[in-house]
Amino acid sequence: MSFQSVSEQLAALQEANQQLKTLIDRLATINFQPGSLPLDSDDDNVIAELAGEIAGMLKEQDEDFELLREEVIDLEEGRPGSELGQRKESLGLGVQRAVKELKTCEIAFRKAQIQAKRNLQAAQRAEKQLLLESYSQPRSSTSSPAPGTTAFPPRRKPRSEMTKEEREVNASSDVTAALRRTHDMMASELSRSQFAHDTLKESTAALAELSETYSTLDNLLSSSRNLLGTLLRSQKSDT
Repeated sequence: MSFQSVSEQLAALQEANQQLKTLIDRLATINFQPGSLPLDSDDDNVIAELAGEIAGMLKEQDEDFELLREEVIDLEEGRPGSELGQRKESLGLGVQRAVKELKTCEIAFRKAQIQAKRNLQAAQRAEKQLLLESYSQPRSSTSSPAPGTTAFPPRRKPRSEMTKEEREVNASSDVTAALRRTHDMMASELSRSQFAHDTLKESTAALAELSETYSTLDNLLSSSRNLLGTLLRSQKSDT
């Protein structure tokens, strides 16, 4: 392979390194808005897609640099101190610098994955907090729509016509609605359970009071029997 071809390959791989840096920076600084992703989602999201793309590029770059090193070794050197020898040495140094830069990208990629995960978790915590706040606010079932608006929700586009972002937003809305329905059901069941608990407590108290009353009556009857026995014995002794 000629010096020109090797130089062009090196330039292309150096440009790919710059693209990798851009993607890694994007991964590390990606900003998730609350509700943009399903809660507790660990995959099938923008992080996994972007990380997969970066990982694939890193692997390809590593393989291409290995081949390029072999191409540089196979180049003609010419006589010691000749122009060919200097060009070959220059290309070899350029490959070494580019490979070192690639290793730096690999380290930055691992750090970016950790940071992106933290950003996602922070957005999920914020989403949960918003849900809790929405649950704590009373909602009126008889509230009327604002002037100029319709009481019916806008009709959704068919899924085939939605963009990826729209599908993600709709999925998040569905999850939020499902969580709210679950919360309402749990609140209703909790209310019923509380009513049953209060009823049982009142019944227990009533039974305890009734038992005490019966105990008092039993003592009274016992005393009456004793008194009656005493009177009968007294009458017999008088006769």
